[in-house]
Amino acid sequence: MAEIQINVLGTSFALKAPEELSYLEKIHDYFKNVCDEIQKNDGIQDQKKTAVLAGILIADQLFKEKQKSIEAKDAAKKASERSDPLADLEGDRLAKSMIEKIEKALK
Repeated sequence: MAEIQINVLGTSFALKAPEELSYLEKIHDYFKNVCDEIQKNDGIQDQKKTAVLAGILIADQLFKEKQKSIEAKDAAKKASERSDPLADLEGDRLAKSMIEKIEKALK
């Protein structure tokens, strides 16, 4: 459990969370940077609008990362369900070799 002092958009408060302090600092810095970029690039000075827009941008980033993860899992699942042509060829080769050995042994 760590506690961090939040100072962003003219608001200051203490936040306790079941995380490491270094992690909370990274989250705080990230959010502040997003807010700063919004104000710098879009010229938005209203603090509430900046906070809402920052939340939307971060939610967008999270959603896109989740979609990538889902797509990667789906691709991995499909790949594992497909048979491996090289493995099939190797299996055929081994089966033929065994049949030949059995036929030789039976003669």
